[in-house]
Amino acid sequence: MKNLLLALIVAVFTPAFAGDKPVTYTAEMSGMICAGCKDHVTTAFNKLDGVSNVKIVPGDKPGTQKVTVTSSSTAITKEEAVAALGASASTYVVHAWTKSE
Repeated sequence: MKNLLLALIVAVFTPAFAGDKPVTYTAEMSGMICAGCKDHVTTAFNKLDGVSNVKIVPGDKPGTQKVTVTSSSTAITKEEAVAALGASASTYVVHAWTKSE
């Protein structure tokens, strides 16, 4: 009975995601030419599953941006990222989408 009570207490007070590490996705993009563009991409990517942070900095190649997305989800695809951009997906081009944990 004591072990059952202890197990119940641990189950109730342990967060569901304890021990899970955030996943970082990195996108190489082009088409963001102003602060409004960056805001649109940030807002769109924040709607993806489990996203807690979006950071945009200049990319390695001229005219590109590096977008870093932090999420608790381990399965965000490039297609989902493009879909999140909505009608503006033709303006903002996602050249690469990589995942690192």
